[in-house]
Amino acid sequence: MQDRITFEQQHTQAEERLMAYIDQHKQRMFGMLQQLVAIESVNHVSSGGEANCAPLIEGWYRDLGLETEVYYPDDVMGDHPAHLAGRGTDTRPNVGGLYRGAEGKRCVMLAAHTDTMPIGDRADWRHDPLGGAIVDGKLYGRGSGDNKFGIATGVFLLQALRDLGLRLKQNVALSAYCDEEYGGGNGAIAACVKYPCDMYINLDGGNSDREVWTCAVGGQVLASKLTAREPQDSASLIIDGLTLLRAEVEEFGKRRRAELHAHPLYEGSDMERSAMRILLMQGGDGGTNSSRGELTFVFYTVSEKQQIMDELQQIKDRLGPQLDALGIDWDPFIPQSRYFDYIRADESDPSIRLLIQCASEAEGKPIKSAGSCLSDYFLFYKYGSPLSVSYGILRDFKLEGGAHQPDEFVYLRDFVNHAKAMGLFLLRWCGLETA
Repeated sequence: MQDRITFEQQHTQAEERLMAYIDQHKQRMFGMLQQLVAIESVNHVSSGGEANCAPLIEGWYRDLGLETEVYYPDDVMGDHPAHLAGRGTDTRPNVGGLYRGAEGKRCVMLAAHTDTMPIGDRADWRHDPLGGAIVDGKLYGRGSGDNKFGIATGVFLLQALRDLGLRLKQNVALSAYCDEEYGGGNGAIAACVKYPCDMYINLDGGNSDREVWTCAVGGQVLASKLTAREPQDSASLIIDGLTLLRAEVEEFGKRRRAELHAHPLYEGSDMERSAMRILLMQGGDGGTNSSRGELTFVFYTVSEKQQIMDELQQIKDRLGPQLDALGIDWDPFIPQSRYFDYIRADESDPSIRLLIQCASEAEGKPIKSAGSCLSDYFLFYKYGSPLSVSYGILRDFKLEGGAHQPDEFVYLRDFVNHAKAMGLFLLRWCGLETA
């Protein structure tokens, strides 16, 4: 009598079939990302072009038979305490799709954001920022890594499972959310409110070492504005004031780097190096008004928010009288983003360990836990579930073709390996319906 195939053997066969499917049909996945890259969906802080992407994503979700809804964050957030005003998220949509598993006792969300940074000067791009060109194993385009590949990954995997006749036991939610860039966050919070899940995987992550982010720095983007009380025909006075301000901010940054250096998940990382970055420092505006200046910076921290607020107050107390003596009025530390909280997930949780194992198998090397930059990861953790991580393939901001850079790109091999990791995870975390 033929031996009965065990569930474990069936599961192994399913994994092998899915890995083979991904290899055989990867061009379709690349094409999906090219379609997304071709659609401009820039975040302009108080408005954005996410609605341009929504019809394509909605169509993909519906074609898969998902319970699909296009909705606006403001319509589901109500008076949520973390709602950030002035973001225009009453007209910037999220697209949600729910796959119903055979049992449906648990749910995991795969989330990725549709908004991108501006393209900038097209002369800085060698490849069309909306072209999705594939050259030397790289797919180029604004949003390719940050973060449209994640949208394509989720759709492609559910399509693969359908084509292979594999039905998961547990539910999977796909979320293409709006307003991540520039410290938005309403889209991520709304996804949590709309689709309560046991686990959230924000596909907006990565770095060159392919890390699973289980920790998120706190921090914020802040601006300071200086105005001379008397009209100026030279920017020298404002530059003097900015020089004093920059010195204080640089010292503040040294403390941030020191605390990240002492953190086990940030020591020696890109995040430690970039723990304080000056984004803009400008005195005068080219000659028409030399009486104004601005300094904008971003910082990362693993300290409590109150400690940071105390340090910024001390800077105000020290610097305020000096600027006043120069005849400069100072509008200090104006928030340009929400405040991001420092969080750290339980890396020993079986679900997180499972994801790291799947990523390691797909990459063919050990994948480590690491800390993230400022991202909406902390919002999924705080307002969705503490069983949340970020895992993706975006390249670091400082790298050529990295997030926010001209000629942004993703390596196709990383794209394929990421899909395999997530496919293994869905099979193992959700389980398969058996006959």
